[in-house]
Amino acid sequence: MEIHKDVIRSAADAFDLEGGNLATFIGEAAKDLEAIGNFWGDDRIGTTFYKGEGGGSGYEAVTGQIMEGCDVLVDAHAEIAKRLRFMMGNIQVTDWNMVAVILSKLPPADPDRPIWGAA
Repeated sequence: MEIHKDVIRSAADAFDLEGGNLATFIGEAAKDLEAIGNFWGDDRIGTTFYKGEGGGSGYEAVTGQIMEGCDVLVDAHAEIAKRLRFMMGNIQVTDWNMVAVILSKLPPADPDRPIWGAA
């Protein structure tokens, strides 16, 4: 099966296009998570909510885990475009059928058609 480099390039461009929007979206979500944590205040109820009680994870620990996962997502998103371009220039032998299956699931680089989230 033959796959042209412009198909791979288009997929990489689509990931690049969405990368900035994804980082902005996650940054805004992080601000919202922080605001929710601060909402409960410093009294006993607020501290219990934020820090946890009886050895359980509180809001602080859970949102920290969420944000670490979001950072990994943003990094992975950028890495996909980088690796597609690397693959485009260096592949001599590969399972083109598998590459075709993967790329067939991705939309072309089109700003009106995002890869993730709502349009």
